[in-house]
Amino acid sequence: MSGLFASPATETNSSKVKSKLTNVQADWFETQSYEPQLILRGRTEANRSVDVKAQIAGRIVAVPAAEGALVNAGAILCEVDQEDRKLRLQQAKAGLKQATIEYQGARKLEQGGYQSELAIAKAKTRLESARVALERSTLDLDNLSIKAPFAGIVERRTVEVGDFVQPGQLCAQVVELNPLKVSAEITEQEIGKISLARGAQLTLAGGETLSGEISYLSRQANPVTRSYRIEATVANPQLRFLAGMSGSLKIASEPLAAHLIPSSLVLLDDAGHLVVRAVDDQGIINTLSVANVGENSGGVWVTGLPDRVALVTVGQNYVTEAEQVSVSYKTSSSPNSSSFDSAGSQ
Repeated sequence: MSGLFASPATETNSSKVKSKLTNVQADWFETQSYEPQLILRGRTEANRSVDVKAQIAGRIVAVPAAEGALVNAGAILCEVDQEDRKLRLQQAKAGLKQATIEYQGARKLEQGGYQSELAIAKAKTRLESARVALERSTLDLDNLSIKAPFAGIVERRTVEVGDFVQPGQLCAQVVELNPLKVSAEITEQEIGKISLARGAQLTLAGGETLSGEISYLSRQANPVTRSYRIEATVANPQLRFLAGMSGSLKIASEPLAAHLIPSSLVLLDDAGHLVVRAVDDQGIINTLSVANVGENSGGVWVTGLPDRVALVTVGQNYVTEAEQVSVSYKTSSSPNSSSFDSAGSQ
């Protein structure tokens, strides 16, 4: 008896093919909204700093504000001697009164035809000159009191009682520390990722944290460093924090769609690019390129993936592109994954 029996061999070959499939485990990941954090080296500065100077010459007769004192807007910092300026003001008032009477008299004579246009013009000129003299005398008296332009701290005072000052000479320096300004340098690649009014958080060397928002973005790069200056404004109502303190400035960038995945899933391809292994419904491996945009305790944030994707979580190092695998899906739930029982059950 002779013949060809093929069925047992076919079944054996089929079993061998199945047994050659690599077993992997996968999990589903979905896109989420992510705000990348930029970490910069920041330094606190006074919000405003002004050198308050004398506008009139004279001897200093009072310095009510001491160095380090808190002053309100309009507070007197230095007082210049009046000398004869009040007398000059009285003289200017009298001169204006006389010029007014002369001009009014000239106008009445003009109506009667007894006054020329030239005389009227001269009377009017004397009246205007008298008004200017009165205004100048009034300003001179007002400028005797050198005042703070805004509420702040007297950082430095350079004169004492008895000193003689000239116009333009420094009386005191006033700084404003509430709000407090924080400056930092940012690269040209990063400046496009932030915008005005974005949240900012400054952590000082001592551990204190101040919250504020971005208030200024430079439009011109530093010609030496090729970086851009940015500024954030933070509240400092108790004036506990001073200008010149350094710390870490954390800025929230514009939100983007990304996936949070375990860092162990990220591999390097032959060209040195970041990739992950994904698996489709037929169990075929796909190698997808990703970009790392951030990290936290839960893993790494990456972009470049479909909105919902199954990534190989166990065995990703032992499979290649377009390889068919035997896949089982993770059964435990996670914040960004769905649960599937086994291969073929999705």
